[in-house]
Amino acid sequence: MKSTLSLSTVLFIVVFACVFHSGSSSSISTPKICVIRNCNWNSTTNACARYGRSNLCNRFKNSCTLRYESCVGSSSTTYTAVALSQCSGITVGNRGICGGSSSSSSSSSNITPIIIRRG
Repeated sequence: MKSTLSLSTVLFIVVFACVFHSGSSSSISTPKICVIRNCNWNSTTNACARYGRSNLCNRFKNSCTLRYESCVGSSSTTYTAVALSQCSGITVGNRGICGGSSSSSSSSSNITPIIIRRG
């Protein structure tokens, strides 16, 4: 019963803060609550994600840190998970060009040039 009471108290405070905050100045951003479940924060299986629509990728320690950063980041730009091979040459916690130095597009090999002869 005590834990239920404390949980309801915390929820009341959060709701009150959100209601109070919504009436304040618009220059202050709305608080964000991120709930990440079923995550093994101690995992060492790296994850890679593209930053927004750019060609920049970030290598994360694991998928939990990727999900966390994507949640707490700005609402206009988030991370999209991509294959770990896109983060080759990028160390954990750093951002670099997706695909590394050996980047090659498999779709570009299927392009046939069109030759236009004039005259």
